[in-house]
Amino acid sequence: ANKAAIKNLAIDGKLNAQGYFSYDSHKEMGATISHLRFGEVPIKAHYMINSGCDYIACHHPSYVRKFDLLQAIKEDGIFVLNCPWTTIEQIEQNLSTKIKKDIASRRIKFFTIDATALALELGLGMRINTLMQSCFYRLSGVLPVEKALDLLRASIVELYTKKGPEVVKANQRAVDAAEAGLRHVEVPAHWADLTVGSVVEKRDLFTHVNVPAGVNKVVDEFVHTIMDPVLSLEGDKLPVSTFIPGGVMPTATCMHEKRGLAPQVPVWSPDKCTQCNYCAIVCPHAVIRPFLCEKNELAAAPEGFQTRKATGGAEYAGMNFSIQISTNDCTGCAICVQSCPDDALHMEPYEQVKAKYLTHWDYAISLPQRNPADKNTVKGSQFQLPMLEFSGACPGCGETPYVKLVTQLFGDRMVIANASGCSSVWGGTATTNPYTVNEKGYGPAWGRSLFEDNAEYGFGMAMGTKQRRHKLKLDVELALEKEEMPKALRSAFEGWLGAFENYDKANKYVSHLEQLIPHHASTPLLQDILENMDLFRPQSHWIIGGDGWAYDIGYGGLDHVLSRGENVNIMVLDTEMYSNTGGQSSKSTQKSTVLKFAQSGKKEMKKDLGTMAMTYGNVYVASVALGANYNQCVQAIREAESYEGPSLILCYAPCIDWGIDMQYQMESQRIAVDSGYWKLYRYDPRLALQGKPPMQLDAAKIKSDVKKYLETQNRFKQLLRKDKEKAKTYFSELAESLTQQHEEMKRKSMDNYELLDHLKGLLGETSTGDKCLILYASETGTAAEVSKMFQAELKRRNVRAKCMAMDDYDFENLPNETKVFMIGATCGQGEYPDNSKAFRKALMNPALPADWLKDTKFAVFSLGDTAYVYYNKVGKDFDQRMAELGAQRLVPVGLANEKDDEKWETAWTEWVPDLYGELQLETPKEELPPPSFIVKVQDNAETSLAPETDIIVPPGAKLVPMNVSKLLSPEDYERDIRHFEFDLSKTTVSYNLGDSLGIWAWNSKDNVNAFLEFYGMKATDVISIQDTTDSGKLPEVVTGEQAFAQILDLFGRPSRRFYGLLAMLAKDPAHAAEIQHLMSKEGKEDFKAFLKETPSYFDLMKKWDSAKVPLDLLLEYVPNIKPRLYSIASAPETDGDTLQLCIVADDWYTPSGKYCHGLTTRYLRDLRPTEGAPVPVAARVNTASFTLPANPQVPMILVALGTGIAPCRALIRDRLTAGEKGAEMGPMGLFFGVRNRATEYSYGPEEWDPLHDGGKGPLTVLAPAFSRDQKEKIYVQHRLAEHSELIYDWIVKQNGYYLLCGPGGPPCAASKQAIIDAIAKHGAADGFTKEKAEQYVTDMQISGRFNEEVW
Repeated sequence: ANKAAIKNLAIDGKLNAQGYFSYDSHKEMGATISHLRFGEVPIKAHYMINSGCDYIACHHPSYVRKFDLLQAIKEDGIFVLNCPWTTIEQIEQNLSTKIKKDIASRRIKFFTIDATALALELGLGMRINTLMQSCFYRLSGVLPVEKALDLLRASIVELYTKKGPEVVKANQRAVDAAEAGLRHVEVPAHWADLTVGSVVEKRDLFTHVNVPAGVNKVVDEFVHTIMDPVLSLEGDKLPVSTFIPGGVMPTATCMHEKRGLAPQVPVWSPDKCTQCNYCAIVCPHAVIRPFLCEKNELAAAPEGFQTRKATGGAEYAGMNFSIQISTNDCTGCAICVQSCPDDALHMEPYEQVKAKYLTHWDYAISLPQRNPADKNTVKGSQFQLPMLEFSGACPGCGETPYVKLVTQLFGDRMVIANASGCSSVWGGTATTNPYTVNEKGYGPAWGRSLFEDNAEYGFGMAMGTKQRRHKLKLDVELALEKEEMPKALRSAFEGWLGAFENYDKANKYVSHLEQLIPHHASTPLLQDILENMDLFRPQSHWIIGGDGWAYDIGYGGLDHVLSRGENVNIMVLDTEMYSNTGGQSSKSTQKSTVLKFAQSGKKEMKKDLGTMAMTYGNVYVASVALGANYNQCVQAIREAESYEGPSLILCYAPCIDWGIDMQYQMESQRIAVDSGYWKLYRYDPRLALQGKPPMQLDAAKIKSDVKKYLETQNRFKQLLRKDKEKAKTYFSELAESLTQQHEEMKRKSMDNYELLDHLKGLLGETSTGDKCLILYASETGTAAEVSKMFQAELKRRNVRAKCMAMDDYDFENLPNETKVFMIGATCGQGEYPDNSKAFRKALMNPALPADWLKDTKFAVFSLGDTAYVYYNKVGKDFDQRMAELGAQRLVPVGLANEKDDEKWETAWTEWVPDLYGELQLETPKEELPPPSFIVKVQDNAETSLAPETDIIVPPGAKLVPMNVSKLLSPEDYERDIRHFEFDLSKTTVSYNLGDSLGIWAWNSKDNVNAFLEFYGMKATDVISIQDTTDSGKLPEVVTGEQAFAQILDLFGRPSRRFYGLLAMLAKDPAHAAEIQHLMSKEGKEDFKAFLKETPSYFDLMKKWDSAKVPLDLLLEYVPNIKPRLYSIASAPETDGDTLQLCIVADDWYTPSGKYCHGLTTRYLRDLRPTEGAPVPVAARVNTASFTLPANPQVPMILVALGTGIAPCRALIRDRLTAGEKGAEMGPMGLFFGVRNRATEYSYGPEEWDPLHDGGKGPLTVLAPAFSRDQKEKIYVQHRLAEHSELIYDWIVKQNGYYLLCGPGGPPCAASKQAIIDAIAKHGAADGFTKEKAEQYVTDMQISGRFNEEVW
């Protein structure tokens, strides 16, 4: 804008002009000082204006806290400040003492304008330059005002015509809007008397507790001595001696920059949030992050710190979830707001919220770094520390999210070679380094190279590391051979050698080596090893740069590196232009783009770098667009890093120079992929070794017109405005070329049979052979993975299957498919995954005839979670609609539940065998795969190996001491109901109200001894285990007793897979035939009868004893013991460190009269803690599956069935404690259903009657239902009906909550119906019909007010 002003005043205004521009190195919103001189006589002066300045304008309010803005202004000069402060009190509060004194003492004319707010109103986004130019021309007097403004209007047309008429109009409106927005400030006289300190004090820096003290010390000193002066634009005054020789600067300095530049920042609404973490993965500057905290940590949280109970599975148990925003680092791009699927974020003015959220952020980043989830998922990746934060990249930058994601996955071991360009500027700004470290001090090592040689630069580092690590390996091998060393050090060296290239496995041994080697480096060889300890951990080498480097100037080096076959990762941030140097055309620029050096539209097609790399055959290549498919991007980065060879990731990176509103850049990426403009694929050479096509086309269908996409971006629209006919020609040629490219990639992704069918279809021929179609609806990738696994299984059965996302399928061909299998996931409250919405819309078209799919057979498998109201809605809807259209259902819809022990696999193993039976598929030839475990059994007297601990603690579990086991039911009663207590005071375990406790049981000693005798092993035998798949299922050393008592579920229900194993191993043909019959369609009923006898793994081994199962296969095929969940009966606020359970023993008789019992209830029943001698139990807290009211004033209806009293008791106790602390309590009603008062009324009248106290206690209503204490059975639904008027009042008029807990069955449905009937009966006057009452209860379920916890 100031360059345009020089041109206007010098050429059109006939004035002499001089301009000098001083920049900092931030990409956007950095400080630029324009030194401008104008006059009628020739100018002979230094470029920089150090005194006598007539006019100074500050374009950002944060600068008044950073810079000495008015040091050069003359007396009676003019100062214009863009700021949101409207009163003198606000201005006085925000201006520095120095600026206030300068204004008053120099008699400066002081004006303010809220240009940022005006720009937003005018549709200019954050572009305030025209508004500020208008102020300059109105106030400076450099030309007569009207003449100056005419020149400004003319320059707007010249400058912005290429950006479109809307931009021109908005800027023209800004010229006049500035006059109305300008405010003259009456300067208080006392400002002239203010005292300004002579010494600039060092600012206090936040101490990041999750950064090592040594790093903090180095960073703090650097910030005070170098970074702060540089950021204050005083860096030129620093002596050379201040800097580190070689230009080395520490990492983690950006955490102290705190620019405070955003006019608006996002604010989180926790009640709307589904905890998907999408906001975090898209954030370019890592300023919005999810945090997990334990309950005891919330006591120290600052006022107003918002959390919600963490959701997503047992791994989040006992934790609270929070989204926090670093308001001082945010750039206000609003991408997070636009990417949130739940409207859980909105923008608010920075000045209004900054103070409130600063302490929240500081507290959140001080919490322990936690990630209980798989980091290789979208959600899990965002609980990883982003080691790229607060960079100087543009607001909404399309490049940084990719690099940030890589640092979250591999940052603790990354070595980055960065090409010159945007990524080297925001990645390596002088003094402000955005790459940071974790709590151990590990983080990316970063270096920048030139455009020309960055690939070679990074390759050289990788080769150097490789050779040095190889030398270290040889030294360790030699030390093991020659040196005397302790057994522990020898064992750690040997383990490290076995895990040399595996970071996670090697890291475990390195932790031991780091402790041991310094104490035993007594020889020159061991001393050399000590000096190279930084090489013990494998490094992840990344070569990163933009498209100008990768496609153009540095391509020769990049191609050379790809050709060498070495393990390096290359990430290309493709903005399709030289974005760092002003937007010039590159070989990555697409045809028809208008840029510098292509002002008439680029004639040539974009260089296909991915296809060129694939020609080597041994290069992993991926093309990703984060906004189009988060999961595919995470998966591609993970696969690329794991590939032992060169990898190339092409990242679609929208740039502000494209002429788009960057807050919508993720949506722009999605449209680019849907239109075929950008391809999503992964080319993995490892698949070829498995006989699969290496190409995986992750967006298999072009869904929209690319021409419409081109018209959304100014870089293409310019051509339409310049030459409409040329634009039409170029657009058509581009569309044709993109379609051809897509077709070629589609063919590469097919196997031979798919390709044959595809080509026949193109030629109008009918394809032959038995084949089917698998369609999936997948949001997080699970349904897609299940579908591909299913496709592979069908192939093993000689069935050809196409597999694709629903929206990638040509819907009109559906009637031509003979067999269709649908696998769909349900998102949230019944929502469809994005890749199925178009298909669903077409399928639900009411115009389709009822016999449209009469020649099609189908089956549906659905993935869902019973925690949601619309459990498996997607699959149920598809199943119903396919039948309505005449398709023939092969098997009932399979309903997977995320809460099952094996998640989706539990239902799958029941569903898919029936489908195979209906299809009458041939059983594939069973071949034993190579064992996953290499095992060795030794007598304990003959080996020095021993388990690390006596008790094997499963992953995620902790040992908690049980100190009370109390029988609640009569001793001679047929049901064993017990109260258990656990002491948490000396553990790190905590729980929240409504949580459950998962307990890992042990197999009974008698059963284990019987098995050991049968198997020919001793309890004391030592088993050493090498896991070739890194599954983490088993410890490396266990005893026989530990393996079969504590780990393997030998006495649980066998999987069908185990039956298949026995059939393969059986030496007796009769045994094999019997097993095969039970697994067949014909033996289905016999198998059901067989299962009624509840056989265990051990039972099958005894029954078909000719099948000798070797230990390696036994460890692989028998699953580990799973935790059994029990609702917690205590309240943390009431019972403190005591956790209580109420459990009824699970036992039964089979049809043959065999007595059976549940593993966990038998285990707990047999434990005998005594005073002073508690029993340790492996357990884990699991988060509640129901929603609780936010305050104790809300009415609650509690329905307890049997031991379902446990969570109800916890809620009652919690509310009682709240009342004792002075809180106002709302009404509660307990409807408690059991068989008999004398035997099953757990905790009895001695606990319940005082709580009721005739309706005066916290239990307003106590309504037990003893079904067998009278002739006519009375159940809870009858008690609910007796209180129907009260229920209507509490539920409808007071917005109360309903919770039912207990075993599932008819009482649950009957209780729900009682609530519906009560609403319909007493709400008739309020317009409630039966249907509206049902809908009201459904809405309660969606909002979390109607809850059922059943088992």
